[in-house]
Amino acid sequence: MSDDFEKAVLINFNYGGIQDPQLKERAAAYIANIKQSTECWKLCVERYPSTLYPEVKFWCLQTLHEVICACYLQLDDGSRQAIKGALLTWLQRDCTVEQPALPPFLRNKLAQAIVAIVKREYPAVWPGFFRELVAAAGSGPGLTDMFVRIMVAVDEDVISLDIPRSAEETKLSMHLKDSMREQCISEVAAAWYNLTQLYKSSRPELAAFVLSSCARYVHWMDIGLVANDRFIPLLSELMDSPSPSLRGAATDMLTEVVSKRMEPTAKINLVQELKVVESCERLSSNLVAAAGASKAAAGTANSGGNSSSSTVNQDDELLAKYAKLLATLAGEVMDALKRVENVVISFNVTGLGVDDDASREATLAAQAANSLLESLTRAALTAFCSGVDTISMPLVPFISAYVARLRALVKRGQALPSGAQLHLQAVLEGVAAAARYPEDGANEAEDGSTGPGLGNNSSSTSSNSRARLSDAEVLAAREEQWEVEERRKELLVLLKNAAKLAFPEALNFVASKLQAALSGGVSGANGLTGFDGSSSVSKGPTAASVGLRFQDTEVAVTLLYELGEGAPEDALKAGSGGLVQLVLLLVTQGQGLPAGQHRLVALAVLETCVRYCRVLQQEQSAIPAVLSLFLGPKGLGHPSTDVATRACYLLSRLVKTLRANLRPYIDEMLRQLQPYLQIVATQPPPAGGTAVGTGREAGSKALAPVTALVDDRLYVFEAVGLLLGQEELPAQQQLAALNSLLQPLMQQIKTNLQPAAVEQQGGGG
Repeated sequence: MSDDFEKAVLINFNYGGIQDPQLKERAAAYIANIKQSTECWKLCVERYPSTLYPEVKFWCLQTLHEVICACYLQLDDGSRQAIKGALLTWLQRDCTVEQPALPPFLRNKLAQAIVAIVKREYPAVWPGFFRELVAAAGSGPGLTDMFVRIMVAVDEDVISLDIPRSAEETKLSMHLKDSMREQCISEVAAAWYNLTQLYKSSRPELAAFVLSSCARYVHWMDIGLVANDRFIPLLSELMDSPSPSLRGAATDMLTEVVSKRMEPTAKINLVQELKVVESCERLSSNLVAAAGASKAAAGTANSGGNSSSSTVNQDDELLAKYAKLLATLAGEVMDALKRVENVVISFNVTGLGVDDDASREATLAAQAANSLLESLTRAALTAFCSGVDTISMPLVPFISAYVARLRALVKRGQALPSGAQLHLQAVLEGVAAAARYPEDGANEAEDGSTGPGLGNNSSSTSSNSRARLSDAEVLAAREEQWEVEERRKELLVLLKNAAKLAFPEALNFVASKLQAALSGGVSGANGLTGFDGSSSVSKGPTAASVGLRFQDTEVAVTLLYELGEGAPEDALKAGSGGLVQLVLLLVTQGQGLPAGQHRLVALAVLETCVRYCRVLQQEQSAIPAVLSLFLGPKGLGHPSTDVATRACYLLSRLVKTLRANLRPYIDEMLRQLQPYLQIVATQPPPAGGTAVGTGREAGSKALAPVTALVDDRLYVFEAVGLLLGQEELPAQQQLAALNSLLQPLMQQIKTNLQPAAVEQQGGGG
């Protein structure tokens, strides 16, 4: 039977789901009263071994930890020995039993309490602690597990400076590290090796746990304790272990070894001695193969297959570890090469003499680093092209640094290394793969087939009988869009920097992507009256366009949009070819883009048309096609509020640039704008919607809610004003156009005022 103490603790931990607030308050007061006693540690020492409840054991350990932290050094020697003895007894007795095993949360709290004493007694009072711990660790898997938990607690509670600490705590951290370096870290490192070797086959999860604790200490201990002819072969072996957790732990360990701070020549020598670069190309190929398997598993899990989500998540985590190792290796080698080169350059610039040995050493180090960098760059780019976020994104910083290095070489007038052009092509491929929207993501169903368009009762709303997306689905799509736009920021900067180095190659790459997208669709204007007076009827999607996903079309158009920023100044001049022709290809065939009705594709096309207005000034024959896009069902008439509202703003920008060029089309434009003007003037913005752009505008304007104080739909009136306000336009034409536009609006105002007038007359009578 539980006494009042145990009952109070259990109530405090909500044991049994007790809901009585008064009872909980009384239990909390009872426990607080116990803790106020200076002798409460005695109750903990007495009750921990006798209670049957894990919650009570946890409370005892937690209270002991609090006592140690608060007043351990103020206790008399006998009390300190009693607390320490009890904790060590429980360690030896309870942690060696596997059935029933002590729960992990109690093991962690026991380790934390022991480390609290170590923090106050090592090395002055308890100099042999770590040697005793190492000796006990070999007594069985239970004590090995506790060895690891204690080493983790030492790092988290004392050593690691990643956690904010006071000046006194920082000094203590440095003192403990110095003491361990002098007294025991070599024995601890040997224990990590021996225990990993011991359990790698029989208990791979435990071996992985051992390695994970070792990785925490690599950055401050002597690198020779782990980067040696015993440890490194073991890590290489474990990289191919059938256990995913052991492979991941070995990968993390190698990453920590490679990233340890040291002089550049020493770093290059270390990477060579590790002999991991030779296997990097194999690793990158494995990454791509594993990524494909992970995608297939994810697809199976999403479709209700046998693959569990936990397995998929575990695979993704392992892929991320592999990618981090590859990125760290490549980044560290590039940094070391840069530092070696800078040393040589600085000596040459300042005219300081360099002895032959130093010069030879720097030259050999640079040659070795260049060779390593070439192998690692190939491997990194192979992995980068996988199109899997967990693999490609960790590699972006290195690849960005590599492209920046190439640009620096060009700036200094040096030739690009052999293979650089192939590497740049791979960079473009990787950017396109990484920038795609996820397949089967939240935007997959958001094809823009239904929606309120410019207004709540908009006549532009599709007659499609398909049900509109729920608010939750719309929110998920917008969140995914925001995440993709954030991820793309670095990727698109990388694209533009690569284009500045090899613009013809970048242009050809984007052209191939756009042509591949266009080849899946058909040209057509969906039954619109053309601005050249002709009429065209949509032929409907071909089989190829039905099979093409919106992600392919959207990323092709986005790449074209971004390419303009990395293009040479003369790339958009008349007769310059390439980029101009590519823009005209999109403009003239934009109506036939596969998945062109999808919200994200429609937004990308409109944004791209506005970015390349200069092309339309030179190639005025393409203006009717652009106007059809803006004034048709993929612009102002789009059922998506996002697209229709954004089209109003973009149309204003288009008209502002092309005012004089649009004079021949004013009458037709005003005719087609009339219904949209009427909607905007008479209907409020769609309730609960959000006008989300493509994130290509500076600031947060593109992500502002439709219900914001500024209604972006009103830009359509600005566009009309810009059209009619041209001085060259005859006054009669201006007056006639205004009359045509305002007459229906005035009539609607009169109609709306009639009920009020009738009511007023009735009241007066």
